[in-house]
Amino acid sequence: MIGLFVTGLGICCAWMGLLWLVQRLFTGNAALVDLGWTVSVPMLHLYFACFAGGDRLRGLLLATMTCIWGLRLGGHLFWTRLRPGMEEEGRYQKLREEWGSGFQLKLFWFYQAQALAAFLLVVVFWPCYRDARSELGLYELLGSLLFSIGLAGGSLADAQLSAFKKRAAKGEVCQDGLWFYSRHPNYFFETVLWFGWAAFALSSPGGCWAMLAPLTILHLVLHVTGIPPTEQQSLRSKGEAYREYQRTTSAFFPWFKRR
Repeated sequence: MIGLFVTGLGICCAWMGLLWLVQRLFTGNAALVDLGWTVSVPMLHLYFACFAGGDRLRGLLLATMTCIWGLRLGGHLFWTRLRPGMEEEGRYQKLREEWGSGFQLKLFWFYQAQALAAFLLVVVFWPCYRDARSELGLYELLGSLLFSIGLAGGSLADAQLSAFKKRAAKGEVCQDGLWFYSRHPNYFFETVLWFGWAAFALSSPGGCWAMLAPLTILHLVLHVTGIPPTEQQSLRSKGEAYREYQRTTSAFFPWFKRR
């Protein structure tokens, strides 16, 4: 078991190190780390599904869900942030200013921290991949349903935002579709999706550890790397229009407008 963990973490660190080198030598776009993290999660799930020794069907079902998520989100990230000629995302431009001449060295360790984060968020699903039972029950059905809702909602939110950006003037705030009811519907449905994976694992002995993954994602979204920096950037670029949006619209859970 320890050997599989060490190898899995090593694969993640090597992958993120390679991507750091690619952005350093070729693309110059630090947002490549987001795509790297998105690929790391399903890559580790597949690794555990193949080598953990549990029921192969159970493991591959969970790993397949993560691969579908990774393909969807990875394609979206590439198209909206990483296509050749695209400007680097604002939060990474800000880091360049703050870190100055030490930017690339600090960015390397930032990439490695993302590799470790991906590993820790996946390793809690280990009990599911070790589960030798072939039966699938209520928890697996509930988990698959939550995953489907999260995937569909996140895809719709991203599509609505992309369509808005194509026609919006500078400084306008997207309030189309799901964005009318939540300032961050993409983050909300992403969290639902992670809770779906955890629910899928709950029936396995020790599967309750998997709940640490969506709870961590929820904390990061609400307090660390999700909503706070995204809203700071929106306030810088949209000003009073975004402040009004904050006053009237739920930050996370989709709900009706406040007066």
